[in-house]
Amino acid sequence: MEEKTKQQKAFDKQFGNFVRLQRQKKGWSQPELASKVGNNFQNISRLERGMTTPTLFWCYKLAEAFDIELSVMLKKFGYKL
Repeated sequence: MEEKTKQQKAFDKQFGNFVRLQRQKKGWSQPELASKVGNNFQNISRLERGMTTPTLFWCYKLAEAFDIELSVMLKKFGYKL
């Protein structure tokens, strides 16, 4: 397995913090968010702790759950669309 770069680790942490804050703003538990995105709470926990890199599909499902346009969400992390 390939080691993550510092940039990737930083992104994973930043994205995880974003997900946690959005979830908390909605007043949802990790299991509730997991249900909304079709995953399990263990994966939500790993994502929030920056232990996993989100796929584009994950980003799409999270944006949908948080009622944020995917492009708006990705721009928060410096991506030009």
